[in-house]
Amino acid sequence: MSVSDDNYWLKPLEERHAWDILGWEYPFPYDFYNPSFDDHQEHYVRQFLNPELKFHAVLDTCGTMVGFCSFGSDGQVSGGDYSDEALDIGVGMRPELTGQGNGTAFFGAILDHALGTLNPEFLRLTVAKFNLRALKLYENFGFELKDEFSEQPSAVPYRILVRTAAGPI
Repeated sequence: MSVSDDNYWLKPLEERHAWDILGWEYPFPYDFYNPSFDDHQEHYVRQFLNPELKFHAVLDTCGTMVGFCSFGSDGQVSGGDYSDEALDIGVGMRPELTGQGNGTAFFGAILDHALGTLNPEFLRLTVAKFNLRALKLYENFGFELKDEFSEQPSAVPYRILVRTAAGPI
């Protein structure tokens, strides 16, 4: 368990957290990230609980889940070039908390956990190109553009950002 200076902390995601995430609804244009409501919810819960994907809940001082993250292949998007060795990080913040200046503390806790417990040499994020808030946040943490691609068959454009564990490349 890691506790950040802003009192966000990470713990392995539990089944109750996974079901909570499936109920999140982001407003346009971020509705792109809304979980799909179909007959496969149990599949998504199993994926969240798969230990290989290292999903974690991000909690505040009261133990309320403010978001989640993953460390590994779940952070990759089909069509991207992931041939370089790096720790992929996937991130999701509770919709009602986005756009309110919480991103620095939230992502800082995730980054601190990754650096303190997983010891990667390089870190990588894949972000939808329209998500300017997230791109700006990650650039403020020293991530730099490595590549752009379009997911197939959706043709959604993405950016791959990287940085060294020590800081900017």
